Amino acid sequence: MAMDHLTSDEEILCWIDQHGNKTIWVGIDAPIIAPNRSGTSRLVDKKITTLFGRYHAGVYPGNRERCARPIRFSKKLAAKGFSPDPFLSSRSGRRQLEIFPHLAQIAFFGRKRIIKYKKGIIEEKRKGLRRLQNTIARLLPKQSPPLRPSPTLRELLGQDPGKLRGMRLKGLEDRLDALLCAYMTLYFWRWGTERCAVFGDLRSGYIVGPKIKDEGERRKRW
Repeated sequence: MAMDHLTSDEEILCWIDQHGNKTIWVGIDAPIIAPNRSGTSRLVDKKITTLFGRYHAGVYPGNRERCARPIRFSKKLAAKGFSPDPFLSSRSGRRQLEIFPHLAQIAFFGRKRIIKYKKGIIEEKRKGLRRLQNTIARLLPKQSPPLRPSPTLRELLGQDPGKLRGMRLKGLEDRLDALLCAYMTLYFWRWGTERCAVFGDLRSGYIVGPKIKDEGERRKRW
């Protein structure tokens, strides 16, 4: 898996242009469809929080004002031929999908609670990020398709959060979120609705995630 750290819309779109017209799927960790007005929440956000709140995997309410940037970016991708429709059956072509990385944690790591690394004092964040790095390195290579090692991946998972603070610590958090988002997109490309679920709809907004096994099946591996 090749990994580049890009931040602006222009950098990301340029990277996409450099990869020509071949099949590209883009996973976005933010609402790309949120037609509801400011101060309200999407139906899918409420559904995810109801279903997975017990795992501490609730989502922030999305609306067209709060999510202005990802909605704009989604439209730029659509202009380049990236369909936001998660219900298409074909694995070829260009697609863009909204992904929620916390659902990947629950499914792939078999956790009863997500690993927490976004809030709290700096030492708690560092501890959570290190746990997330170690868990990704240990378990995602065992999934199907496996997360394959690369120099950039080893650098990301081996970076010491204890030596970071401020924006550098936030940068590590963002890159790990992006890694989970990218892997979940690959997983959906490979398995589709056989092992994944689309919560919500194309009109009011949706989130793609792996199907979560119930407690009686959590010990079984795909």
